[in-house]
Amino acid sequence: MLEFDRRVFEFKLDGKKHVVKSPTVRQIEELQKKSKDAPGLEETIDFLEQLGLDKDVAYSMEPWQLQKVVEEVSGAEEKK
Repeated sequence: MLEFDRRVFEFKLDGKKHVVKSPTVRQIEELQKKSKDAPGLEETIDFLEQLGLDKDVAYSMEPWQLQKVVEEVSGAEEKK
């Protein structure tokens, strides 16, 4: 029998640990539908909020940091 648990990803921002859950297929599809090209900052922040990241924390991050978290949780890094 296979048993799956949702993965969680941890990262530190300015020394404080934050936890983000791995997205479901539905959540990734919704993000893709909202933005035909690359998602904008608002879509990215909303997506990460769905995964458990506090919106205020997301707004305090630099754009490249947000992108790195999205790549990590969505598995984009594994595909390269």
